[in-house]
Amino acid sequence: MPRGWLLVLCAVLILWRPFDFVFELLQSLPSLGMRGAQGVLELLFHGLVAALSVAAVRALWSRLPVAPPLAAVALIGSAAAAVQTLYWTALPQQTIPGTEALLSAIAVAHAAIWLVYLKRSRQVRAMRS
Repeated sequence: MPRGWLLVLCAVLILWRPFDFVFELLQSLPSLGMRGAQGVLELLFHGLVAALSVAAVRALWSRLPVAPPLAAVALIGSAAAAVQTLYWTALPQQTIPGTEALLSAIAVAHAAIWLVYLKRSRQVRAMRS
C-alpha cells in the first residue's frame, strides 16, 4: 500500500481527471448531438486520460514496475486535457473569461511537480527494480 506522498499522488490521479470526466460527460450528453464530432472526440480523449489515471493508480497501488511511467503519462495527459479544455473546447465549460493562462499554468505546474516527484522519490524508484 502506498504511503506518504505516493498516497497523495494516487488520490490526485483518482480524483482529478476521472471525476472531471464524469462531470463533463454528465453536462455534455444532453447536447452532444449539436456539439458534433469535435465534442465526441474531446470526450473520448478525456475518457482515455481518465482511464490512464485509474490504471496508473492501480499500478502504483500494486507497486508494479510499469507504474511510474504510466503515472507520468497520466499526469501529462491530464495537464494536456486541462489546457485543451481551457482554450479549444466544444463542450460546456464554466471558466471565468481571462483566467485561461493562469489556470493553464497551474495545471502544467501541478503536473510538473508530480513528475519531479516521480523521478526523485525513493519509494517510486523501488518499484522500478
